[in-house]
Amino acid sequence: MQLKLSENIKKHRKEMGLTQEGLSEAFGVTIGAVSKWENGNNVPDILTLMELANFFNVSVDELLGYDMSSKNIDDMVDSIEDLYHAYRFDEAVSEANNALVRYPHTFKILYCCAELFFLKYTEGDDDKDRDTAISLYQRSMEHLSQNTDPHISEYSIRSRIAKLYTKKDPEKALDELKQINYDGCNDSSIASVLMNSGKFEESLKYGTMAIIRICADQYGVITNMAMTLAASGRKKDLEKAIELADMNIALTKLYSKPGQITYFHKLQTIMLLLKSWWLSALGDDAAMKTCVKEMWDLANLYDRSASSNELSGSVRFYFSEDKAYSFDSTGAGAVSGIESMFEDDQSVVTAKIYKYMGKVIDEWNKLKESSL
Repeated sequence: MQLKLSENIKKHRKEMGLTQEGLSEAFGVTIGAVSKWENGNNVPDILTLMELANFFNVSVDELLGYDMSSKNIDDMVDSIEDLYHAYRFDEAVSEANNALVRYPHTFKILYCCAELFFLKYTEGDDDKDRDTAISLYQRSMEHLSQNTDPHISEYSIRSRIAKLYTKKDPEKALDELKQINYDGCNDSSIASVLMNSGKFEESLKYGTMAIIRICADQYGVITNMAMTLAASGRKKDLEKAIELADMNIALTKLYSKPGQITYFHKLQTIMLLLKSWWLSALGDDAAMKTCVKEMWDLANLYDRSASSNELSGSVRFYFSEDKAYSFDSTGAGAVSGIESMFEDDQSVVTAKIYKYMGKVIDEWNKLKESSL
C-alpha cells in the first residue's frame, strides 16, 4: 500500500503541474518531507493524508491505492441503483449518504447519487432533490477523468442539469443548453423551453433549425440503411432497400413546399437512381425503365426551375430570418449530379451489384438522345 501511496502522490502532484517545492509550500512542510513521501521512506499522518486527498480531488482510498476500494465502490453503486430502480428512495438516499461520506471525490459514486436524486425529483417534484442532483452532477464533472463509461460525458451530464432547471428556472436551462448546443444538437430542446416560456418567435426559429436537421438525419440514415442492405445482392435485401428508397421519397415530399420545385426534388432524383439500380439487380427491367423515366423528367424539371439549395424556399415549415443552405456531393444540377453518380468508382458497398448499373445508364442515355 505504501508503494502505491508514494506513486500516487507523485502522479497527482505532476498532474497539477506542481514541483516538490510547490507541494511543500502548499502544505507547510519541507521539500525533504515531500521527497520522502514520494520515494516511500515516510508516509503523511492521517490528517495530512486527508488534506492531500482533498487537495488532489480524490478519495483517500484512491490516493492510498487500496485494492479493495474499486470493488466496494461498485457494490455501493449497484446497491443504490437497485434501490432507486425499485423506487425505494428512502433506503437509496441512506445508502447514498453513506457512500458520499466514504468516497466524496469518486466519480462513480457522485454520478450514481446524482442519478438517484434526478429520478427522485422527477417522481416527487421536490426542489431540494433537484438542487441536490444538480450539485452532485456538478461535482461529478470535477472528477470526470475517472469515468470509464463511454455513454457518460460532460455533454450528457450538462444535459441532465439543463433538464433539472427546465421547470423551475428556464433561463438557466436555456443557458446550459445553448452552451452545449454543438452543431445545433439541442435546437429541439431549446425550442421546447422557449415555447413553455412564452417566447414563441424564438422558439419557432430554433424549431425550424431542428426540423431541418431531423430531415437531413432521417434522409441520411435511411439512405445508408438501404445501401447497406442492397450491398448483399440478395433478393429480399434489395426489396427492403427499395422500400427504404420509397420511404425517403415520401419523406422529401412531406418536407418540401407544396406546388414548388425545391431542393428536395433533387434529393428525390438520387433515390430514384438507387431504386432503378436495385430494380435492375432484381431483373425487373420494366419497372426499372419506368423509374429511370421518372428520374429523367424530375431531374430536368429541377434544372429548368433554377432552384437553389437555399432551404428557406424549400422547407414547408420555415420560420426563421436566418438563411440555411444544403449541399451534397453530386454538385449543383440534378442531371449532372445523376451522371456523376454513374461514373462513381466501385467500392465495397457497390461491388456485388455495380454491374446492374449498366442497364440504368443505357436507359438514361436513350432518353437523353431522344431529347436532343
